[in-house]
Amino acid sequence: MTSMPIHKYRPFPTIDLPDRRWPAQVTDRAPLWCSVDLRDGNQALVEPMGPDRKRRMFELLVRLGFKEIEVGFPAASETDFG
Repeated sequence: MTSMPIHKYRPFPTIDLPDRRWPAQVTDRAPLWCSVDLRDGNQALVEPMGPDRKRRMFELLVRLGFKEIEVGFPAASETDFG
């Protein structure tokens, strides 16, 4: 059981475009969210997070209910290796 508010997601009405297949597909369940805050989000910060701060952020994302969390170490990041 997830703690995410999946009950608020409702399918969008389909679009009638006979020459295309994807508009007729219906989303019948909530999307699966994947956090990329520790990868792409960290690269956008003026002061990128160090290992201790990344660990706290990871633990927070787990408490929020994320089941998938992407973590990366950009080659140009001195904070990850220093």
